[in-house]
Amino acid sequence: MRIPLSWLNELLSAPLAPEAVRDTLLRVGLEVESLEHTAPGLETVVVGQIVAIERHPNADKLRVCQTDVGEGTPLQIVTGATNVELHDLIPVARVGSNLPGDKRIEAAKLRGVESFGMYCSLAELGLPPGEDGVLVLPPDTPIGLPIAAAMKLGEPVLELAITANRPDLLCVEGVARELAVGTPGISFNRPEMPLMAQGPAAGITLGTVDADRCPIYRGLTLRGVKVGPSPEWLVERLVSCGLRSINNVVDATNYVMLLTGQPTHAFDAGRIAGGQLTVRPAASGETLETLDGVKRQLVAEDLVIADAERALVVAGVMGGRDAEVGEQTTDVFLECACFEPSGVRRTARRLGLSTDSSYRFERGTDPDGTTRALALLVDLVMKVAGGTPDGGPVEAQAAGFPQPRTFAFHLDAIERLLGLAVPNPEVERILKGLGFLLARHTDGVFELNSYDVVAPGWRWHDTTREVDLVEEVARHWGYDRIPCVLPEAQPRPVQPPSVALERRARAIATALGLTEVMTRSLTTAEAEALAGVKGTDHVLLSDPLKEMAAMRTSLLPSLLEVLRYNRYQGCSQLGVFELGRTYHRQADGSHRERRWLGAALMGSLWSGLWLPEHVPAPLAADFAYAKGLLEAVVQRLEVEGAVTLVPADDVAGLHPGRTARVHIGGREVGVLGELHPRVAQDYDLPAGQPAAAFLLDLDALAEQPAPPRRFRMFSRQPAMLRDLAVVVPATLSAQEALTAIREVGGALLERITMFDRYAGPGIPDGHVSLGFSLAYRSADRTLTTADVDPVHQAIVDRLHTSFGAVLRA
Repeated sequence: MRIPLSWLNELLSAPLAPEAVRDTLLRVGLEVESLEHTAPGLETVVVGQIVAIERHPNADKLRVCQTDVGEGTPLQIVTGATNVELHDLIPVARVGSNLPGDKRIEAAKLRGVESFGMYCSLAELGLPPGEDGVLVLPPDTPIGLPIAAAMKLGEPVLELAITANRPDLLCVEGVARELAVGTPGISFNRPEMPLMAQGPAAGITLGTVDADRCPIYRGLTLRGVKVGPSPEWLVERLVSCGLRSINNVVDATNYVMLLTGQPTHAFDAGRIAGGQLTVRPAASGETLETLDGVKRQLVAEDLVIADAERALVVAGVMGGRDAEVGEQTTDVFLECACFEPSGVRRTARRLGLSTDSSYRFERGTDPDGTTRALALLVDLVMKVAGGTPDGGPVEAQAAGFPQPRTFAFHLDAIERLLGLAVPNPEVERILKGLGFLLARHTDGVFELNSYDVVAPGWRWHDTTREVDLVEEVARHWGYDRIPCVLPEAQPRPVQPPSVALERRARAIATALGLTEVMTRSLTTAEAEALAGVKGTDHVLLSDPLKEMAAMRTSLLPSLLEVLRYNRYQGCSQLGVFELGRTYHRQADGSHRERRWLGAALMGSLWSGLWLPEHVPAPLAADFAYAKGLLEAVVQRLEVEGAVTLVPADDVAGLHPGRTARVHIGGREVGVLGELHPRVAQDYDLPAGQPAAAFLLDLDALAEQPAPPRRFRMFSRQPAMLRDLAVVVPATLSAQEALTAIREVGGALLERITMFDRYAGPGIPDGHVSLGFSLAYRSADRTLTTADVDPVHQAIVDRLHTSFGAVLRA
């Protein structure tokens, strides 16, 4: 939100310097994104008037204009702007000008005609963009005046980032109130509420109002207004805040919104059919052309303001063309309402339409402020556009709304929660300055150390309990004044097994060189389908955000999005992991959650490390590499049972033939494999290089028994190494061969490593050669050939009888 410093100072008892304002707001917890001046680099841009226009001899879309800039001889400027006419006053950047964005203006020939300058739009002046085309200035602007002086630019403007829980700060009054409380000796001068005409309304009346969605609706009719350009001061103020001027009536509604935070709206009263407005749900299939010129299809969930014939406004979001205030308008109906936030949010999201009004209504407006905002609006419109009230205001208010929000506040809560005592007068100064009403408790004789507190309407949405008031005191007393005290030592609580498992998994994955990421659990079925995940059991959100309509059923799409993002940033070698949950809808409508450890790899990893000579470097992120990581994770998690890989060709997103399901103790606990080439291509991963992933079900691992911990003395005896190469049918999995070798090797077989799988010349069709390195060792003696040969031969015989294996020559 942009706020000019001059407007803030108008509401304070004494003006503050720009740096003091910035520092105070930062100290009380408001994020100041920037403090800038609005006219840097505009010293050579002046006001010019078009005194002649001719068609360009060589281009239908260009015009040759003679422009008076106050120097005697007009400048010849070629322009493609379609919104300027003879005698218009416009900003002119002369030759040699340097516009914001390092754009330098030079003399040029456009299709054979010389041009000595450029007409400027708001965006080219470095200001928030408005309507398309060149900026046309008011007709009384002096020719030759520098544009910064003409538009009174150059004053300090604060850019604030307002969090969603503080809608009271989406206005000048709210920020000024915080400044006054945060600056001792300064008071907040809230503009007085003007008097409104009283008596029965003789203009536009109200019909049915949906009290649930619109608990408060107020309005007043003005007759005899003169719609036209706004006065210079109003235009300058809106432009400084990032809004464009439209006309004096509409500008008045925007001014009141910026001042109070309460959106308002103006109707052309003469275009309201039947002279009556209703606030009702839209009819299914009803259409409305909004002020941006788009014809929008409405649904029954949308709330509209309508006359006797049609909808005129999407309530809380945007007005419609049918009752737009224009030059022909003579009577206006000015409205101010309070809408239910979630309904406005749903409509705005569904229509893809975020406006200044919807932004405020979605977060909640002050239900007590509608009367004051309407009075300010009526007074301002009468000042800038004339007109007289046609009777008093019309209004509809739900019974019992609003209910004051009252709760008890004990002063000892401050010391209990903050660890310091704040003087009572300071507590009262801060809370009263923020608008809270305090009533001290008594026992009939003495005042007690507590209050009854009534929250102001603009703080209903974020102040609901005692601790919220303590936070307000802490912000304005000063976080820097809270002492740094070491907390008392507390016995470390015993971690639940599920938490302990996650922490061990995180530490193991990090130690293996993977980088932890955290991604959102919200996704869409389309996003999961891109990764090959085609679940039919999605848990859908009842009030979805854009591109986040369902809960994820797999970690794989989230991890691949991380790889793609890093790929776009120039990183093509990466290994990441995530500890997260998936969500699955059950047949009875409930949902089931599962905890997973997921990892994804791409590129050639660890190319900068020293590796033994027999290990190729760099190591590609292929099936073998991912398998090694997975086995290391399971081993260090101390889960009982060996990891068994079962070949699979039906795992979503993974490459058939290079994918396996992971089993431990006969139970499936995850999947492992290289990415399907199509999926890798869809995510723009490095071409020609493998990418792999694995997913481990932590809930399933937690149910596996942990092996007993036993110490075994390492053997001081040397190992005897043997290599074994056998030719087996290609359908045999290496896992089956390894299991058979371990069974036969018994206690003497200390370690077995598969180092080769070969198919090609010298190997019969339909067969492969598997190479194993076996290490035999005894704990109590040095093994001899006589000890090892029988065991080794038994392994060969077992492979032959079970799988038809033949020793490779």
